[in-house]
Amino acid sequence: MKKLLALLLSVIMTAALPAAVLAETQPESKDELIPIHEVYIKGFRPAVAGSTPEFAHPLFTDEEVFDVYAHVYSYWHDNTAGHDMFDEQVPFVISHQYSEGCMLSAGEGYYFADDCVYYINGRADYVDLVMPHQYFEGCVYVQSIAFPCYAQYLLGDIDGSGSIESGDALLALRCALGLAEFGDEQTLKGDVDFSGSVTTADALMILRAALGQTEL
Repeated sequence: MKKLLALLLSVIMTAALPAAVLAETQPESKDELIPIHEVYIKGFRPAVAGSTPEFAHPLFTDEEVFDVYAHVYSYWHDNTAGHDMFDEQVPFVISHQYSEGCMLSAGEGYYFADDCVYYINGRADYVDLVMPHQYFEGCVYVQSIAFPCYAQYLLGDIDGSGSIESGDALLALRCALGLAEFGDEQTLKGDVDFSGSVTTADALMILRAALGQTEL
């Protein structure tokens, strides 16, 4: 049943992409194709207890690499219970750990090289699993490492106060300047532009959010 659901989801999501984006199913030779050596996936955020996959931040790839490789679909995995979360309405549980995976398609004329390095939020160590997609030639499945589900999680709220304040921007700035070290949770909260690290640009965006000039 799980394989049938995965196949159905793959077909539905793949049909939404232009045909030119998907790699040829039977390339004559890899010598005729361009190898992809680095892939950058963005948007991962740990699950929040009580929320559902339907409203969790989706993984994505930048538009400028759309012709080289593209994000097709993604879904969450409950590592504690040991099953995929195909039901978008099932809430995350605070005592569980979750990972998020996605299918990527190589663009026409490209293929994912065997030595390709995959990054999630700019970090290779956030990737737990990479394997060829079992149903589509030229596609790969990439899954993140497991993260604990948080009781409350607000992007930009580095100090965990429950709101975005100028103090969060100051913390981000200190981290960007090398004056403070962040753990994984603080980095995920402070990396508001999904670059993979906390920079001065993140600090500025958090400050603007604290002043009500933008939303994160």
